[in-house]
Amino acid sequence: MKRVFTSKTFFISAMCLLFSVAANAQTSSNASATVGKAGLKQDTANTFISFSPVYMDGKTYVRWLVKNDKKDGVFVVERSADGVDFEALGFKDRVGTQLLVNLFYSFVDEEPLPGDNMYRIMQVGADNTYRYSSVVKVKNTGSSLQGGSAASAPEAIQEKK
Repeated sequence: MKRVFTSKTFFISAMCLLFSVAANAQTSSNASATVGKAGLKQDTANTFISFSPVYMDGKTYVRWLVKNDKKDGVFVVERSADGVDFEALGFKDRVGTQLLVNLFYSFVDEEPLPGDNMYRIMQVGADNTYRYSSVVKVKNTGSSLQGGSAASAPEAIQEKK
């Protein structure tokens, strides 16, 4: 029962955070400052191993792999048409474990935008930390298969200056 309460709490916190960022309508670099004002700090641990959205049959299948993630919280799946202004598509519970295992997560974007779609994952921890995955571009061509991939998710988020 405790995990359900924690998940709901972080879902609400993540929603408030995203609405706060959207309401300020600032650039990405200022949005990071807004995240800090919301009581979150940047996480120094990079647990992303891979992140590979794939477009197939009118949907984008977003999947990512994390290593040795010890924190509970949520993952926020975000999408952008221009790589600057991202919107939240949905959430996945972040399952922390003390085991040395890799965890696989997935999400389906049922209605990707026409043309290029940029995806990223924001991981929010129960300890009020956050971190972004790299940004991966997937082209919606109307054909059956198109994909992108980011392995070992380096610090690939380029902030608009």
